[in-house]
This record gives sequence, structure tokens and C-alpha cells, in this order.
Amino acid sequence: MATPRPLIPGIPCVAPDGSVPASQVTGFLTQGAITAIPYRSEFENQGRNDSYSVFADATWIPTDMLELTAGARLLIEQRESGYFAEIPASVLSGGPSLIPGQVSTFGETYTAERDYTAILPRFNALYRLTPDLNVFATVSKGRRSPVVQLSARRLADGTSAPNLQLVPEETVWNYEAGLKLGTPFISGSLGVYYQKYDGFQVSVLQDDGTSRTESAGTASNLGVEAEVNVRPNDWLHLFGTVGYINGGIDEGNDFAPQFSGARFRLQPEWQAAAGFTIDAPISPGVRLFATPSVTYRSRIFFEVPNDPLISQEAVTLLNARAGVSFADDRFEVAGFIRNATDEDYLLDAGNTGGAFGIPTFIPAEPRFYGIQLTARVGG
Repeated sequence: MATPRPLIPGIPCVAPDGSVPASQVTGFLTQGAITAIPYRSEFENQGRNDSYSVFADATWIPTDMLELTAGARLLIEQRESGYFAEIPASVLSGGPSLIPGQVSTFGETYTAERDYTAILPRFNALYRLTPDLNVFATVSKGRRSPVVQLSARRLADGTSAPNLQLVPEETVWNYEAGLKLGTPFISGSLGVYYQKYDGFQVSVLQDDGTSRTESAGTASNLGVEAEVNVRPNDWLHLFGTVGYINGGIDEGNDFAPQFSGARFRLQPEWQAAAGFTIDAPISPGVRLFATPSVTYRSRIFFEVPNDPLISQEAVTLLNARAGVSFADDRFEVAGFIRNATDEDYLLDAGNTGGAFGIPTFIPAEPRFYGIQLTARVGG
């Protein structure tokens, strides 16, 4: 990615090999008279948000098997934003700023204020099929506050004026239904949910390294989650979970076509975990314990819009912890290992550096293992 509007065409800020050719620009333009000219700019984003909230709900139990709940939250907000920037002109180019996109307010602080209200209802139904099995259904509305986003824009005469961007609120209707089971031998749950977003807000990096909140239009999530826990005896516990999500920003989005069809950031399509726990006495006052587990996560994207180069392929991790406790749990020796197969994968990528063509990559923890010694005294 080329540096936007470089001072000398063909000389980027950072070269592909990691060197910084821009550090030589001052010497080129002054024919070696000076190598650097001190430059300082300052900008400040300000914000003050006051929020008042009242919540109430009521539950009706017409029979021993049925519970119906309804409630609502009233939200009142006062949101104020401010922007200040002192951006001297470039000594060499005479341009208004060395950093693209920065505009001076010439000592003035711009402010903007807006007031908002919202009512967020929720409804819940619970039906007990048996003492060990029940079904449930919920409907609720959520909200992310509107954004009063303020900066400065340059006028034709060289002065500046407030640049106000009002990003509408993000709302989501959440629908969920499922089963829950609980017995001494086995417990678990199965749930299906659907979420519909309007005004879905995303944070987009700009060419100058700053980020701006934008509305990506409508989005949706359809997911299924299941978990099971089995206790065949007193010393063995088996567990497993699985989740599937088909969601993201809706395709055919005329409001913000650049985001159309993008998956949500850090949201895998599939994720699962399984393992077992052994906690068994082997002699009076001595017990053996162990919990090996495996987790799986399908591909995730780190940015919206999605970029295959800024993503992480599927990852499977093996972890374990095991040891011996003795003297009636007063002393314990345990070993642990995380990421036993030493998977090389990323926690995050892109970030501010991505705006300049040099995305940062945050690696996850490599294979990590150790021994723990525990001693409990008193009582």
C-alpha cells in the first residue's frame, strides 16, 4: 500500500523492507543543509456522556409449569463531543499539515451536543415439561447509543469549520428458544437464536491512522448452541460444547455496499470444545485429578470489510492439567500445558498500522507448560 500523498512522489513513509525512506526527505529538499526540522502537532477528541436508566419487569405464574415475564428499560442520554487541533503548516511543502486528514481549529474547540431517549422491552416464557426438562423462549431489544462524532473540515479560504457526523443508534431484536435438561447423571442445553440489527456500527480506519464510526446498515445472526455434561460416576465428568453462527452484515446492502456480506469481526462460523475431568481418590487422603481438553475455532476475520490477508485460519488447541493432592488437600502437585501442539496463530491483526499499509499482527501464546506446588495452612 503506497503512502497517501507523499511529499516527494515515489518516496513512501515506510518501504516494504521495513526501512523509513521518509527520514531522508528533509535532506533531499534542503540539498543536505539540514537533516530534520522539528515539527509538533496536537489534536484532542473530547466527550461527555450522561445516561439515566430505569428498568422494571413483572412475572406472572398462571400454573406451576408456566412462567411469563415482561419488562422494559427506559434510557435517557445526553451526549456531547468536542474537537480541538493545533496543526502547524509544513515548513518544507507549505501545505496545511504533514499528516493527511488533520485540520487545525486554530485555537478554537468545536463542540456538539444531542439528546436521545429509548425504550427497550423484553419478554420471556418458561414452561416446565418435567421436573428435569424445561423449554424457554425470549424476545428482547438491545441498543448501542448514537455517536456524536466531531472533527474539523478545511474551507476554501484556508480556515476551518466543524465537521459533524451523527451516526444513528444501532438496534437489535434478539429471538431465542431452547431446551434445558438437568439430572444427576446428565445435564445440558440446546438453543437457537436469531438477531436482527439495524444501523450496525463499525469502526473504520482512515488513511491518517485515526478511526471513525460508520453505520453499515442491516446485519443478522442465526446461531445454534449446544452443551452436554455427563457424570457416569462420582470421579468422572465428561463435557462438550458446540456452536454454529451464520451471521454478518447483510448482502445487497445499498446503504453501505462496501460492507455487504462481511462477517463480523472475531466471529467464527464454528467453535467447539470437549474434554473430561478425573477426580478420583487413590488412597486415604490422596486423590488424582486431570482435565485434558480440546478446543476448535474456524476461520475468523480481524477487520470489516473482510480481508483474507487479515484473517486467521481454523485453530485447534490441546490443553491439559493434572496432578496429585494429598494430606486431605493440604498439599498439591500439578502440571499443566497449554497449546500442547505449539500451534502458530494470531489473536489480532490490522489495527492502526493497517491504515498505513503496515498492519500489526498480535501472536497468540505458544506452547506453555509448567509445574504448580500448593500448600494450604491453617484451619
